[in-house]
Amino acid sequence: MKNYYFDNSTTSFPKPKEVAEEMYNFLMNMGGTYGRVNTSRGKETTQKIEECRTLLADKFLGTKNDSNIIFTSGATRAINDILIGLDLKDTNILISVLEHNAILRPIHQLSKNKNVKYSIIPSKNNGIIDTDALSDIIKKEKISLVAVNMESNISGVIQPIKKIKEAIGKIPLLVDATQAIGIHDIKADDWNTDFIAFTGHKGLLGPTGTGGFYVKNPDKLNPAYFGGGFGEGYETPYSIPEIYESGTPNTVGIIGLLAALKNRPNWNININDMYDAIKKIESINKYDVIWSKDINTQGFLFSIKTINNDINMANITHALYEKYNIECRYGFHCSVLAHNFYNNDNGAIRFSFSPYTTKEDLEYLINALGS
Repeated sequence: MKNYYFDNSTTSFPKPKEVAEEMYNFLMNMGGTYGRVNTSRGKETTQKIEECRTLLADKFLGTKNDSNIIFTSGATRAINDILIGLDLKDTNILISVLEHNAILRPIHQLSKNKNVKYSIIPSKNNGIIDTDALSDIIKKEKISLVAVNMESNISGVIQPIKKIKEAIGKIPLLVDATQAIGIHDIKADDWNTDFIAFTGHKGLLGPTGTGGFYVKNPDKLNPAYFGGGFGEGYETPYSIPEIYESGTPNTVGIIGLLAALKNRPNWNININDMYDAIKKIESINKYDVIWSKDINTQGFLFSIKTINNDINMANITHALYEKYNIECRYGFHCSVLAHNFYNNDNGAIRFSFSPYTTKEDLEYLINALGS
């Protein structure tokens, strides 16, 4: 029986075959370390890491400053690096109502330890930030940072990042692009974005343990940790990106990420197919679909909850897997703020798709939910 994998917001599957091939080749044949030695292995490894950095900047993050792309173990680490590097204390932060715990929890820690107060930006009914209300807040209050989840991992709502940056002016904007990168256009330079955190294992189709962040003005961000690197003496030499990448990077992971970036599959479905699927599921009259309510701000994921709250959502998820071989995710998806906004006291079932999803797969899901 065919496997129907609809949990790509957790991690993408499958990956392009070249990801595994290149990682295997590096481990078994190529080897070498990054930026440390003047050997053919070291040079080739360093070249591939820098190729990945350049490709990310040019094709996926929309910036000409490839040295301002910093590799980390993923988006959560990247967000923490940014928040620690900003040295925030005794100040105010604004966050969206759809933030993932990767933003919420480190900011909550800042509120406990550094007297950093955070407030929720007003949003419209579907979760889109109200940029007019945001502008009013900026005029009245002193804000040090605005943090926004570009695409909700609950509803697929896509935020208008350029308008948000225009609304806040010179105030730094941190964008969590975890769900968006590799799927939707990101234009760091055009949007004048200050920080963008990203992961490699979701929309980019790379391996876990990869990701990083973009920083527009490195002079305004202190390194969050120190250690091995280039140069002599006790002080860490200041050069970009090395100042933020102390220690040996996840070389084999970045090699795999590079293979994913260079071997992108074509999408089998488009946003109109998503819209049609959502409307058909709504017409079943058994589920409330959590989505943007606007095709122009909708990504390739959505969640459902039952109209009858007495029905156990976990049981539905289990039945979808046992009876129909459908893999999806039930729960609160590490985003309690978003579930509170959508009034999901019992969690929801999320379906998230990839380039490998077909129209037939969507029809199969619709029929399974309607049975």
